[in-house]
Amino acid sequence: MKIEVLYENFKKALQSCEKITRKITTLPVLQNVLLKTEGNFLEFNTTNLETSIKWWVLSKIERQGQALVPANFLVNLINLLSVSKLELKEEGKNLILISKDQEIQIQGQNPDEFPIIPKIEKSLFQKIPAKLLEQALSHVVDIPSLSQIKPEISGVYFNFKKGKISLVATDSFRLAEKTITISEEKFSNTSFILPQQASKELLNILTQADNDVFCYVNPNQVLFEFQNNTTQEKVEFYSRLIEGNFPNYQEVINKKRGLKIQLQREEFISQVKKAGLFSSKLQEIKITSLPKENKLKVFSQSVEIGRNESYIPCKITGKEVEVAFNYRFLLDGLNNIRGSEVLLELSENEDSAIIRPVGDETFLYVLMPIKAY
Repeated sequence: MKIEVLYENFKKALQSCEKITRKITTLPVLQNVLLKTEGNFLEFNTTNLETSIKWWVLSKIERQGQALVPANFLVNLINLLSVSKLELKEEGKNLILISKDQEIQIQGQNPDEFPIIPKIEKSLFQKIPAKLLEQALSHVVDIPSLSQIKPEISGVYFNFKKGKISLVATDSFRLAEKTITISEEKFSNTSFILPQQASKELLNILTQADNDVFCYVNPNQVLFEFQNNTTQEKVEFYSRLIEGNFPNYQEVINKKRGLKIQLQREEFISQVKKAGLFSSKLQEIKITSLPKENKLKVFSQSVEIGRNESYIPCKITGKEVEVAFNYRFLLDGLNNIRGSEVLLELSENEDSAIIRPVGDETFLYVLMPIKAY
């Protein structure tokens, strides 16, 4: 192998691929990145057996070949270089990096030891605008809870139906749903659960995309693929899927809630944060609706610290209700809302609450109260 590649393109691809490598003592080969030529491109390959990335960067190829080298070491090295172009060549199992006034040799391994990344059938796909998918995923990716008892809540649920994609995540105490609308061209109804770590890695990669993403779903695996118009880079992100059925969350969402409170989001966030400073070890704060005064009371108390009581002007429809929440979970929902006003829906029997942006039906956040205060 002998190639010439732009430094910034090489660095971006390497850093994105390296993130999924793991220190697995039984399989140290997974700590490596496989570099190989394909046509006019340099191809980066990394895998942790759960997720895999292939990233193609346009290069000047003088001689075809491949090299397998430590991914983290190569990232640390590349970050220390200050050049515009890199020349790479292989000598035996080693990779040689050549730039102005320097030549670096990295000891590699046999490329044949690198695991084969399984291929996915590409007969059926969904086309999704990359920025919409990135935005939707960012709303829900931090919600799932790793669970061996309920593995189906350990990831993000993708539900493709009638030209819309709903991304849903829950940890049993809270749930977030973000819906985006896409073209119905080549659209088919399907669903799958993407593991949380894979979802975070996908989100990181989507920040590099400037075009549509193609999603190919197989029975136990999914592929997200895109190609950038400006750099001609091509990226493939593979992941295993979580088996099982996602909880029927629509039953929780559709429950009737007689109390609706509309208030300013920033003011609500500020008062919840302040109340959180006075919360006990359970991190609970108490919220009371005062419909006659059109105010929301926020209260918290700790034996060790003291007490806090504040009132927020709001529009209230319904009766007086008092309920307690984990203030951190409440903040997570509020911080994922982009609008200036929020709608808080409560029920008199201390059932689940719903928070949503006013005038936006594409996002909602369900939060279970703390029953004993």
